[in-house]
Amino acid sequence: MCLAIPCKVVKIYEEDGEKYAIAEYKGVKQKAKLALLENVNIGDYILIHTGYALEVMSEEDAKISLDTWEELFDALDKMEGVKEEKE
Repeated sequence: MCLAIPCKVVKIYEEDGEKYAIAEYKGVKQKAKLALLENVNIGDYILIHTGYALEVMSEEDAKISLDTWEELFDALDKMEGVKEEKE
């Protein structure tokens, strides 16, 4: 199973004849090859797996997904806090 967090494209460039994007989530930037997609633009949200951009998402869908991830991260933080209290 593949889990991916939508990342916002902040840069598009070519290197050695290949097209790439730099995409960012919470300050973490990742390089993604754009060989599998057409019409990716700066500001788009993409899903990346093994260094390839697999899907372009609408901003609305990306926000829904990002909100869900934030809820998960918050829940994991709370669980970790409870675990530490028990120890």
